[in-house]
Amino acid sequence: MGGRRSWATAVAPALWAVAGTALVVQSLLTWTSRGALSTTAPVDVLGLVRAGSLPSVSTAEVVALVALPLLGAALLAGAALPGRGVRRVRALLGLLAVAVTGLLLVRVADLDPTHLSGARPGSGALLAALGALVALAALGTDRRSPTLEENPR
Repeated sequence: MGGRRSWATAVAPALWAVAGTALVVQSLLTWTSRGALSTTAPVDVLGLVRAGSLPSVSTAEVVALVALPLLGAALLAGAALPGRGVRRVRALLGLLAVAVTGLLLVRVADLDPTHLSGARPGSGALLAALGALVALAALGTDRRSPTLEENPR
C-alpha cells in the first residue's frame, strides 16, 4: 500500500511540472500559420511591439503573451511543494494559465470559429493548449491527493 500512496502523490506534481514546462517552452515557438505571429515566437513579440513592427497585436495580447510563460515558470517551480496553501496557489495559477491560453488561442492565433481566416494553429499554440489541458488534469489530481502532513496515516 505504501508504494501506491507514493505513486498517487507523485502524479499531481508531475502533471504540474509538465504543464509548467509546456507553458514556458511555447513561448519559443510560433503560434499561427498566418498573420502577425506566423514568423516570430511570443518571446520576441514584446520587442517587436515596442519597435512598432506589430501594430496588429494589442497591449492586452502582449501582456498575455508575456504572462503565460511566467505562469508556467511559477507552476514548474512550485510543482513539488507540499501544503494546502501551495495547492491553492497552484490551482489559482493553473486556472489563470488556462484562461490566458484560451484568450490567446482565440485572439492571437485567430482561431475564432465565427471568423475562419484559414490560419492553422502553430506548434506554440498547440503546446500551450496541451499545457492548459495538463494543468486542468493536475488541478483535478491535486485536489484528490492530500499531502502526508494532512493525512499522516
